[in-house]
Amino acid sequence: MEEYWLKIFESDLYINEMLKIWEEGEKWAKWIDEVAKKFGVKGKKVLDVPCGVGRVSYFLSNMGYQVTGVDISDKMIKKAKENVKNGEFIRGDMRKLSEIIKSKFDIVINIFNSLGYYEEEDDLKILRELREVTSLEGIVIINLENRDFVIYNKPEIVHSYVPPYLIIDQNKFDPFTSRLQVIRTYIKDGKEVEKISFSQRYYSLHEIINLMKKAGFKILEVYSGYSWKNFEISDPQMTIVAKPS
Repeated sequence: MEEYWLKIFESDLYINEMLKIWEEGEKWAKWIDEVAKKFGVKGKKVLDVPCGVGRVSYFLSNMGYQVTGVDISDKMIKKAKENVKNGEFIRGDMRKLSEIIKSKFDIVINIFNSLGYYEEEDDLKILRELREVTSLEGIVIINLENRDFVIYNKPEIVHSYVPPYLIIDQNKFDPFTSRLQVIRTYIKDGKEVEKISFSQRYYSLHEIINLMKKAGFKILEVYSGYSWKNFEISDPQMTIVAKPS
């Protein structure tokens, strides 16, 4: 399973895609800073997992946070180190966080729809690992796409342009497993240059909340994306703020 996901996350085209939407990291960083203030988080130690190319860590670091990032991809970690000079970045599996991270963090972030790539029991393990590395006075922020939005609103074919590539996603949702099957094709100058396929488990709010409670979290608030709007079932994203219970 790990080799399967590494093939996707270490694709040069996927990494290029992440770099092209760099500016979204600044919006997230500003919002995370506001969340920390709202919930009275005193410390400045942040764990960004999976950190990808460091697009959120970069801006948090510039705001004075002490950032540590973990990602399963060597290529992602290399890019994060290049992008964020003041951060610490470690290659590792978030299902085994407590084996590679021995300290506690004031803010732990798992954003950009980063759960669901394995099985549900793996997601519970990941959440327990996030709980293990969160300080008792700290918070965790989980951001996911909303299953109840996806099943009614996700087009079967999605075209997007991330220069110089036209990206075509063919999507098929399996209601029996709540997994979205995706075939992603990269086109350049009218020619196919790469094709990858993957599936991801999508959660409704009550499902992910139940998993987080099992993992040892108390839910503080649920927002729509990086906004102060309380989550509603029709929202594309849900962002859960929680603390160790």
